[in-house]
Parts: sequence; structure tokens; C-alpha cells
Amino acid sequence: MVKFFQILIITSFGFFATQAFAGKVIKLSPKESKQLTNNYLWTLNATCSIQTKNDNKNKIRVSILKNKGSVNGKNLTTGQGTSVTVKANDSISVSAEPGTKVNLINLGDEPVQAICA
Repeated sequence: MVKFFQILIITSFGFFATQAFAGKVIKLSPKESKQLTNNYLWTLNATCSIQTKNDNKNKIRVSILKNKGSVNGKNLTTGQGTSVTVKANDSISVSAEPGTKVNLINLGDEPVQAICA
């Protein structure tokens, strides 16, 4: 999931169909890890557009540290995670229930940016 996936993801994870996350940007440098938390009292949903410097594929690891969420329709609970392979202009859909805490790791060798709305 910068507070994500407050989700990418999601993580960040600002992924969420609320005005609070309109235009939320999550930046992950190579090998960087970020934790994001949904501190709202409602489930946040968002679609994140991926931006990279070129069209190389990058892998992002999304792990749920607390509560529940989903990435591209895959439901995850505490202790579960998934890896998402992304390239420039890909979209990721994310969701985080209230209190969900997510860890995002850019496993690639290039910076990745997600713009979530």
C-alpha cells in the first residue's frame, strides 16, 4: 500500500472510492517496503494506475498484516499475501476493510508509482 492501500495495495495497496483518496500517490523505490493502514470506519475501494519509467515488468508483494482486504479480486486476510506483476499503465483494483494494515514491497529493480482513485 504513504498510507495505502490508505491500499497498494495497495498498496497500496489510497485505493478507494472515497473523496479522501482521490489522486492518492504511492511511490515505491526498488526493494522499498511501506506499511499502509485504513484508519477510516468504512471499507475503502480504489483503482490504482501504475506508472514506471519504462515498460519492464515489476513485481509488488502485498501482505495483509491485520484484518482483511483484496487485490484484483483476490481476498486476503491477516497473514496472507500475494505478488502482483505490473508494468506501465496497468491498473490494480484494491480494497481494505476498516483497520486493515498492509505491507507493500517493490521486489523489482525500478521505482514504481501507483496513482489511486
